[in-house]
Order: sequence, then C-alpha cells, then structure tokens
Amino acid sequence: MACKLVTCPESAHLEMIVYEDSPLGMLIDACTRFQPGCVMSCPRTCAARLDRRERGGDELVELHVGDVMAFDLRLPAR
Repeated sequence: MACKLVTCPESAHLEMIVYEDSPLGMLIDACTRFQPGCVMSCPRTCAARLDRRERGGDELVELHVGDVMAFDLRLPAR
C-alpha cells in the first residue's frame, strides 16, 4: 500500500490517503479526514481525479443520444 498527500475536494484541506492501485483504478483504504475505524462516507472524488490524471488527461468520454454501445451478455441456462 502507498500513501499520498492530496487536497480533499470536499473539505479543501490537505489529507493523507492510504491507497492501492488496481486494474479498476485507485482504491482508498484510509484517509486522515476520517477517524481510524470509521466508515469513509465521502464519494472519493480525489481518487477519481487522480485516476483521470494518471490515464492521460482530464478528457472525459461522453455518450450522446444516438451513440451505439452494445454488450454481448450471456446468461447461464437454467
């Protein structure tokens, strides 16, 4: 696990986070904004911003009406 100082988007204070990188993005295990043992009750916007920055920019992919996005979902037979 790694540590990093970040500015909390919710409180605008400098906080220390303990995190681990996963294929799905940054997973935050602890933050100094919350007492140890407390549930972290924030949307973890800091992790989303750090993930976006690491992936190469602040560009967001938006889908619009008419855009095609299809998934092939196969359910097990009963």
